[in-house]
Amino acid sequence: MATKQNDPRGIAMLERVRAFFDQWHRLQEVHALTDRDLEDLGITRWQIEQFARMPENVGDRLLQMAQVFGLDPVALQHDYADYLDLLEVCTHCGSVKACKCALADADHLRPEDCGFCPNARTYDYMARHPVLH
Repeated sequence: MATKQNDPRGIAMLERVRAFFDQWHRLQEVHALTDRDLEDLGITRWQIEQFARMPENVGDRLLQMAQVFGLDPVALQHDYADYLDLLEVCTHCGSVKACKCALADADHLRPEDCGFCPNARTYDYMARHPVLH
């Protein structure tokens, strides 16, 4: 029998409440940024608000999946516009569960196993057409 302390529903609710407050605090920090701060970051207020609303592990999953396609995560993050586009797609992905399951065994994951990923075609294109900097 589950007690109040270890009831999975109660723990899940607590995690959702904590996530809500974490996001709320991040948004407060975003709203406190000046236009100059945003200019220095090279990002719009809308973009940074989207980042603040993004679940924590989206960026990690994006970079892990990019590696499956042979992309360098550091180089990918330096291609700022492409990285933002990939993040936008990943943030609104409807295949999060499939993604998490696949990435749990990332060492054995191949690009052809990732048809569920809405960024798969982009990763594949980027891997076949590297940009020289």
